[in-house]
Amino acid sequence: MPGDINFRLAHAHLLLHRMKDLRTGLPVLRQLVCDAIERNSEHWMLATLDQLFGAAHDHSHFPSHERFALGKKLAEHILALNPPHSGGQKFRTYPAVARYYYESGNQDRAIELIEFALKSLDSPQPVPDELKQHLLPNLLQALSNYKGEEVCYGALCAAPQSNLLKARSLGGPRRKHKKD
Repeated sequence: MPGDINFRLAHAHLLLHRMKDLRTGLPVLRQLVCDAIERNSEHWMLATLDQLFGAAHDHSHFPSHERFALGKKLAEHILALNPPHSGGQKFRTYPAVARYYYESGNQDRAIELIEFALKSLDSPQPVPDELKQHLLPNLLQALSNYKGEEVCYGALCAAPQSNLLKARSLGGPRRKHKKD
């Protein structure tokens, strides 16, 4: 089922994250990266990048040079499809690309990409309010973590957390209260 992204992701996930079988899983993931880029599919690239840098996965067993080399390829192709200064919905892809840059040591680029994602929520293309309210806390939390300081967007603020998953379980960003 080479054309089914869900099957391909499940296969890579099983090998890499469940079985931790790098000898079998890395070639599967490398091929998935190549196929995603060859298809020029932002969806495929983003889903594959999540296998490498998604916060829900433990990547401690991955060889870091391989992980970052594959991540760089995907990040560059995603940004080429949706460049920072073009229009478009950056909030869909930029958080994952920013995670790659942050983990690879380029904090400034990660911050810049999250800021582009936040700005895209207020773009001329209307974003449904429900979607915006769903995405905003995670974008703010990422920005706060990357900057290492509290950030606010309107009445919503986030303070840096050392672990995003822990932050989500504790309620994530908090609302800024007005002083009377």
